[in-house]
Amino acid sequence: MDFISWSVFGILFILAESAIGTSYLMAIGLAFAYPAIADYAGLSGGLQYAAFILGSVVHTLFVMLLRKRSGGTSDAPTDVGQRVEVIEWIDNGTARVRYLDKEWLADKAASEMPDAEHGIIKSVQYGRLVITTE
Repeated sequence: MDFISWSVFGILFILAESAIGTSYLMAIGLAFAYPAIADYAGLSGGLQYAAFILGSVVHTLFVMLLRKRSGGTSDAPTDVGQRVEVIEWIDNGTARVRYLDKEWLADKAASEMPDAEHGIIKSVQYGRLVITTE
């Protein structure tokens, strides 16, 4: 691959991060800079791939370390306890909700909770909200 391809893939990963919000796609997106620089320096394709893999591993470990230090699974621990508006109940305790002027997928914390028009964020897991509806 060439400099432009590495750069485009990096930008796509960073843009995808804005939709998902887990920090891992940002880490990998930034790691695409290393093979782009390697290509610009004239290094072989194998070294470019090695630079990408090494950069991805280092960046991912860095994100894991930051999450472990913060002691939570949420990118924004302040989200816990905030109120959300339920747009639509989809099925089996899954809903589309509005929070901070964005639509999110949310799961009920317990399946026996009633469907409601509003919920409270209990946690954020893998880019999805877990809400209580009582």
